[in-house]
Amino acid sequence: MFRKRKGERYAGIWKRLVSPQRLRPSRVTGRSQLDARSEFENDFDRVVFSSSFRRLRNKAQVFSLEAHDFVRTRLTHSIEVSTIGRSLGEGATAGVIAKYPELSALHPRDIGTILATSCLLHDIGNPPFGHSGEKAIGRWFAANIDSGAKLKISDRAEKGDLINFEGNAQSLRIATRLQWSGQDYGMNLTVATLSSLIKYPCSSGEVQPGGKKTLKKFGYFKSDALAFDLVRSETGLEDHNRHPLTYLMEAADDIAYATGDIEDVLKKGFVDFNSIRDCLKTAENKESKDCVEKFLDEPYNRDFKRIELRERQQLSVQRFCQMAVRLMMKSAIAAFLQNFEHIMDGTFDGDLVGEMLMGDLCDALKSIMTKYVYSHIEIAHREQTARNVIAGLLSAIVEEIQDRPNGALALSAYRAAPLHQREDESRVSSNYALSQRAADYVAGMTDGHALAQYQRISGMRPF
Repeated sequence: MFRKRKGERYAGIWKRLVSPQRLRPSRVTGRSQLDARSEFENDFDRVVFSSSFRRLRNKAQVFSLEAHDFVRTRLTHSIEVSTIGRSLGEGATAGVIAKYPELSALHPRDIGTILATSCLLHDIGNPPFGHSGEKAIGRWFAANIDSGAKLKISDRAEKGDLINFEGNAQSLRIATRLQWSGQDYGMNLTVATLSSLIKYPCSSGEVQPGGKKTLKKFGYFKSDALAFDLVRSETGLEDHNRHPLTYLMEAADDIAYATGDIEDVLKKGFVDFNSIRDCLKTAENKESKDCVEKFLDEPYNRDFKRIELRERQQLSVQRFCQMAVRLMMKSAIAAFLQNFEHIMDGTFDGDLVGEMLMGDLCDALKSIMTKYVYSHIEIAHREQTARNVIAGLLSAIVEEIQDRPNGALALSAYRAAPLHQREDESRVSSNYALSQRAADYVAGMTDGHALAQYQRISGMRPF
């Protein structure tokens, strides 16, 4: 009886959590009977066909300006995360319904599609050069805000947004404003999709690095508070509680980059096969040890024994990663179901990968990147390039907007983001708005375009 009462309460909560409501009424009326897509499938299609998503093909996952076509970009990574997210969503929904039959109105296909879409979006706000670019934008604003008369910003929240520039907040901004089609609210996605995208439901002023996990970073800019509040209101989320599906999105991301990046760094020669194997042997859970033995050691020693050594090693790692993804997905679903009640009441303050039985295997995979890749001199060179390129671009763009506000570049290339119908320009300071114009432009660039623009602006290449 107690479980049934909980199930009934959860049913009411989930009805709002998976609301197909949009931030503005759709322009599409009288849809054909041959269009069998759900509202959530329509979301997925809108993201796939957007220019912001398309540009991810030339944004770095780990290696910026990478010529090797085997290596993942943000686009291929996002597609892999989306595929994992869909499976996690469908599997977790089936498990939840089995435990709480009162939630039978949930459709695994819908939940899987919501997650697939939010996973496609999770990195869409990342600037060129990955996290190096993200840090470079914040570093430039930290050095230039208040350093001269022209860029004075007194509001603490506005300063926090800029000097701690956050790709997660930029993702929400793109989805609800910048990916503009002439109508309000950008892609105009469902509130269920947007809510599951928000990994950190707080502002820059609420961040507590040593506090709750949901307050580790921020998820929206001051200028986008209206869209954030509408999404939270429509889905019934309060305080700093995440949408439950956000935990599955986060797990999909962790699993995808932990496995995918290892294939890439082996192919590029950043780490050798034996070093990968040694790191994986640190996983002590039985399921993790069995996975390494059965899907890495056995293929290497038996299935691929007669193949040339380098290809033998690459194939063994690929086989292992494929199976590790499958098994860690099952482990993540089990962790979601085990912690479901705590997730629902807002007392869960961890992540699914940290809670799942095979979390030690995911940690072992990540340790390879920490030990052999992130400190590599080639990565340091790429980060130096990112700092110089982004600093040069921001300096030139801010100066152009300030000194020539009615010039061709300011009016065409560096346009202000469109306002929502219920907004006015006075909600933020003019210098904050100007700074976001520059940040929006730079963050939307691909790695190659950012470098080319920097070289043109600096006079290093012809027009």
